[in-house]
Amino acid sequence: MPSMPPEALQAISQIKPSGLGGLERLLKASADQLRLEILQALQHESYGVLELCALFSIKQSAMSHHLKVLSKAQLVTTRREGNAIFYRRMLPAASDYPAIVSQLFAAIDDEPRSESLQQAIDRAQAVRGEQSLKFFSENSQRFTAQQDLIVNVADYSGTLNEILDTLIADTTRQSARKQAVEIGPGDGSYLQHLSQRFNHVIALDNAEPMLAKCRDTARRQGIKKVGFVHGDTRTLVQLDEEIGQRSDSFGARKADCVVANMVLHHNTEPQAMIQDIAQVLASDGVFLISELCQHDQEWVREAAGDVWLGFDEMQIDQWASAAHLIKGPSSYTALRNGFRIQMLSYIKATVKPTSP
Repeated sequence: MPSMPPEALQAISQIKPSGLGGLERLLKASADQLRLEILQALQHESYGVLELCALFSIKQSAMSHHLKVLSKAQLVTTRREGNAIFYRRMLPAASDYPAIVSQLFAAIDDEPRSESLQQAIDRAQAVRGEQSLKFFSENSQRFTAQQDLIVNVADYSGTLNEILDTLIADTTRQSARKQAVEIGPGDGSYLQHLSQRFNHVIALDNAEPMLAKCRDTARRQGIKKVGFVHGDTRTLVQLDEEIGQRSDSFGARKADCVVANMVLHHNTEPQAMIQDIAQVLASDGVFLISELCQHDQEWVREAAGDVWLGFDEMQIDQWASAAHLIKGPSSYTALRNGFRIQMLSYIKATVKPTSP
């Protein structure tokens, strides 16, 4: 009789006599193709009920039923965004059966999405992206004033610089100071801090009017070593690949530091953005994030073009870990207006050359 694989034995070892009811709910919930496809759609993203209805072309009552089944089985969890509720996958570690859930998710992710589902996801992301881009294109002149209602760069730049200086001065790492990238630099207020620490800085923004404001700031402050790129992180990855094909030196085109100040909550696919950033980071490169902690202030959607109402640190950590980034120093600050800021750092592990 063939022996069971170690993974199966590990999963079975988690089953408690009193927990068979929970295991039954998990197995029944996953024994349905539509529910598996819902979990597949939630791999890198969270969606509201109506968005999921549109993705799968089913009625809200039917989708709500499936989500209830998945929720009871600890396969999905909810996050309130103001008046809206979004569904995402449960973190396996938060489940009563982490090994089983982890293996289930891995098996789902190994299967390609159907063409119709991928097209529906692309349409949903395009709608979100158009709304965000429209806001910044139409409100570039008043963005700084609107953003200052929530947070100003001066509120966190000092602490962010301390974290950055600590990381680039660490002699145990082979950090370099050749190139830094700031994603979504706003009016360019933080570029000077980067230009003082790196030989060259790239300002990346997908809204040309915002990039124009950034150029004006750099010109007024006399910052000479800044390049301006109109696009998103996918643009950066494509440029990275093109330069890499022309260069014989590994890592010659990589960024030693990438900064995203108050950007994640404006991005329709924050996890995908982090994956892109990990691709363009050099070994031992640093990724700095300043971001709002999760909140319930719905008014920021209209006032500042926010897609998400902040993030839980554990969620960002999970995305970074999936991109093979290692957690670095962190800091937090509370503002008088009630918002809290988290300043997080991540490091790309050194790629060791393989022996011939």
